Amino acid sequence: MKADWKFRLRVFTAKYMIKFGKLTHSDYTVEELQEIIDDHLPVSFAVDVPISQGELTLLEGKIAIPKDANAMNIELLGSIVIGPIGKPIYRAHLLFKLALFPMYVEASKTVKLKKMLIEDVQLVNDKYSILETSKDLLSLLLPKTIQNLFTGTVKSAVGMLTGGVSDIAGDYMQLYLTGSKQKILDYHRPQIEALVQAFAQSEELQYQMGLEDFEEHLFNRYGKEVLVEDGFLRFKF
Repeated sequence: MKADWKFRLRVFTAKYMIKFGKLTHSDYTVEELQEIIDDHLPVSFAVDVPISQGELTLLEGKIAIPKDANAMNIELLGSIVIGPIGKPIYRAHLLFKLALFPMYVEASKTVKLKKMLIEDVQLVNDKYSILETSKDLLSLLLPKTIQNLFTGTVKSAVGMLTGGVSDIAGDYMQLYLTGSKQKILDYHRPQIEALVQAFAQSEELQYQMGLEDFEEHLFNRYGKEVLVEDGFLRFKF
């Protein structure tokens, strides 16, 4: 009861500080925001591929807010793996450079992203990267009995496997014969970016202001706007 009385007194005092312009905002620091990001990662999503299976994983993110910025900048490390579990035909680390623009929905007392810009997606050249050979691809695509009889191209092998109806699958596997990890990333990039955008706008990344924490309680009752300003995520009354 005593603690509840003190809490209500703090809220009452803050109310009049806001009313007379003595309390104008509350700030979240980069360090506090980093903790929130860390709580939501890693997270994985299925990636559609013409043959086999794929997975995108967002591993970790590092946030920065330059003094003169109006957005939060995040460098997000991810990985893409294509192929059967335990024997991938392609895998690579990716570095996303993102700009996040927050907003506050006063009606629902919710902080969410107004928009997110994907400024760049880069391949990270490290020991994680794998691009298998055409022989390895055929061993994954075809049963062993057929492999022993077959000497044609990857596209023909795919046709044999699918009854000749999958030109898309054949063209996709041809990408691997170029030996270019970048070309494979470029093929999947629109879907990868769509997955990241969908995650950014998901309910999981929306936050509703509660009533038990003092600062959240205050913003729940008197908050008007959330923006990036002076190197902080700023909650304005």
